Amino acid sequence: MNKEKIKEWSLIFAWGLYDLANQFFALNIVSLYFVRWVTIEKGAPEIFYSISFGISTFLVAVSAPILGTISDVAGRRRPFLVYLTLLSVIFTMLLGFSQNVFLGLLFFAIANFGCQGAIVFYNALMVNIAPKDKIGLVSGFGRMLGYSGAIIALYLIKPIVLKSGYQATFLPTGILFLVFALPCLVFIKDKDPKEKVRLFSFLRKDKIFGIFRQLKETFSDSYRFPGLPDFLKATFFILCAVNVIIIYMAVYATKVFKLNEGQMINLITFSTVFAMAGSIVSGYISDRIGALRSLIGIFILWGICLSAAAFIKTENLYWLIGSLVGIALGSIWVVLRALVMRLLPVENIGEAFGLFNIVGYLSGVVGAIFWGVILLFLSPLGELGYRIALFSLNLFIVFGLIFLFRMNRSSLKNHLPR
Repeated sequence: MNKEKIKEWSLIFAWGLYDLANQFFALNIVSLYFVRWVTIEKGAPEIFYSISFGISTFLVAVSAPILGTISDVAGRRRPFLVYLTLLSVIFTMLLGFSQNVFLGLLFFAIANFGCQGAIVFYNALMVNIAPKDKIGLVSGFGRMLGYSGAIIALYLIKPIVLKSGYQATFLPTGILFLVFALPCLVFIKDKDPKEKVRLFSFLRKDKIFGIFRQLKETFSDSYRFPGLPDFLKATFFILCAVNVIIIYMAVYATKVFKLNEGQMINLITFSTVFAMAGSIVSGYISDRIGALRSLIGIFILWGICLSAAAFIKTENLYWLIGSLVGIALGSIWVVLRALVMRLLPVENIGEAFGLFNIVGYLSGVVGAIFWGVILLFLSPLGELGYRIALFSLNLFIVFGLIFLFRMNRSSLKNHLPR
């Protein structure tokens, strides 16, 4: 391997480590320990957590396209990645010192805003290090490292949670998030930056009108790119369901599957191994048969997962469900990320991921609120209410597939490989 290849893959590895670092927050805070600290240890209803998550995610949805446009104008994504990551790290650590559930939810909302907002610029930086013919593979490699991070997070934090409880995990989670993010924050640079990012300079009247004019053009232009509107609609619906699974999988497993802490960690680890495999294999497959065909298959797999988890009661089959959910979860982000990069020109990549992430964030709001509201009505049914709520997520899968098949019939097939 020559020096250029070594340098190329070293940068890819440094970039991918951010996916690993991000999993400390995504798993320990969003999905596993903070959500159960709120809903189980503190006894707050799911709707409180849904509202906190929804507000922070909505704020990201509003700010992402504006910040994405600023980053395109300035030709700089790295400063936004650094500042938003530090914001998330600081407030994640502060969670470890909050005894009040509402103060904790406020700190969580700020930390989640930073973490989710940083992903916009992390994704956009992929174009600086990924060869054009290996976009799917590099995307898959990042997700594989991400799910490796989930396993690392589980076992580094396991002794702490078993000894000291949920809240004791928050401070070390913030520290480990920062440590593993550092290679990306330090070594991944912007290519050909046009000007320094001076956020307040963009608050001048002419700058503000310029940003919104460019955003308006991007939204208007979305209808000029074959299949993009249908892709965004399909993405919205699938991520409504996926975000619910990510946020509430630990609560569901505790209340429906009756898993204890050790069983929970073992099941998530098992599922994560399959997510790693799904990440790298789906990236390879999407480069070979096309991202659109791959995405249709992944949607169908998600429908199977939701139905199985809603109806199956045999304990041994939990492992089968875990493996299928892992594959589906590992694949969905890889193929969505690869497909969105084929739908807009490179010079609009910041705006492209801004649009993509608006849809993703709005789906997080809708999915979380949908789950919280439906459980308010179904809570008297106990375990059955949770099972009905999970099966109802198939509605999102069906609507998403409708828009994917519209894409398949459109002229998009002339623009994407198979």
